[in-house]
Order: sequence, then structure tokens, then C-alpha cells
Amino acid sequence: MRTIDDLLPERAAVANLACFVRQEPLAAYLAEAHYVSASMLRQAMLSGAPLRAAHIKNDSSQRLAQALHALVLEPARFARDYLVLDGDPDVMTTADDPDALDRAWLSGGEYAALAAARDAIRAYARASLAQHLEDGLKELSIYWTDEDGQRWKARPDCFTDGVVLELKTTVDVRPHAFAHIRRRFGYDLKAAHYVEAVGRLTGTAPRFAYLAVELAAPHYVWVHELSATELARAARELISAKARFRGAPSTAAV
Repeated sequence: MRTIDDLLPERAAVANLACFVRQEPLAAYLAEAHYVSASMLRQAMLSGAPLRAAHIKNDSSQRLAQALHALVLEPARFARDYLVLDGDPDVMTTADDPDALDRAWLSGGEYAALAAARDAIRAYARASLAQHLEDGLKELSIYWTDEDGQRWKARPDCFTDGVVLELKTTVDVRPHAFAHIRRRFGYDLKAAHYVEAVGRLTGTAPRFAYLAVELAAPHYVWVHELSATELARAARELISAKARFRGAPSTAAV
């Protein structure tokens, strides 16, 4: 397994004590209440609740999306945490297994759709996704304290010092349709947050791209890379959002 020291062999010499990483389960990351994620920030903005009161839990409605994340990004975790009840004998297990009740259950048909989506990602011809996913660090938690003493956290799906990849399942990967989804769910705010996290960790200014895939056959895939203008706009929105919750005036020009 690649580690942060594989990506940054000189990290010890340049490490920022205000920024650190943890290789931890998703549940541990979500439970860490002393640091604030972009999802927590956006939830608090929408609800009007105090920032520290916001908390993000696993969303059961995203069950298949979460399973695809595990299958593509953390196959060992998928094998440990998921149980396929029927279908492919190579992955099939049964409800009689001793740990069956502690695992998430998938039907054979659900697993077939997930595996087909994974294979479509690997075969995507317009970008070297398989290589990026092989070279990048996956599901690594990044924690940092900013210049105002605020504590933040981020967990990019996959990143190197040059690019951050975020896997998104969607019903339509085409640019116009996906742009609507980005606006509706505030994806770009999180993109700016991830870029900041990786930038603080690596000292670089990484690119950012959404890896969008449809779970329904024929499992179309599209990579949407944010332009410099889009990233700059998202960064300004992030600064403004953080400033409002700190109770300080924003210095960002919107």
C-alpha cells in the first residue's frame, strides 16, 4: 500500500506541524468532531445551525455509491465490509458466514452493476484513470489548522501532488447535466476545500477533476476537470463561507 511518504519522500524536512494525515476508517473520520469538513460547513450554511453543531453521518441512501467507492478505491475494504449474497461465485458469500450481520449486503445484480462501473472507469480512454488511481493516495484523512486557528479536515477520494480525483456516481455524466448536479449539491465548494487540503499537505497547487460514472448500463464515464477560473471562484466561495461562520468579514472578492 502506498503511503504519504511515497508521495512526499522529503515530507519530514518540510512538514507543517499544523497539517497532518491519518490512515483511518471512514467512520473514525466522520466521528472526529474537533475538525470541520466541507460537508459539515455546507450543512451548517443550509440549516443555519452553529458550525460546531453540524455533524455528518453515513447516508444510507448512498449505499451503492459508497460500495462503488470501496470497490474502486479500497478493494480490500470492500472484501472485508461487503457481502455479495448471490451471483458471481468468485465473490459470492452467504448469510451463514460468521461475520455476515456485521457486513453490508449486496445482491448479485447490484455487485454486477458495481463491477461493470469499475471496469468502465478502468477502461476510460480519454484519461489514464487506471494509472491515476494506482499512483494516488486513496481515502487518506487530512487535518489542518489555518492561520485563524480554525481546524479543518478533508478526505479526498484519490490524490497526488498534481491532481485530486473525486469519484461521483450520477444518472447523467454529460457536462451540462453534471454541471447542474454540481451547482445543486455544492460540489465545487468541497472541491476547493480538497485542493486547499492537498495544497497545505504537499506545498503544491493540484488540479481537480470529478470522475463521474453512471451505475446504470452501459455505465458511461466522464472526467470533468475544473478550470483555473472555476477553481478560483470555488476558492472565493469557500473563503466567504468560512468567514461567515467565524463571524469575521470576508476579504474575498466574489
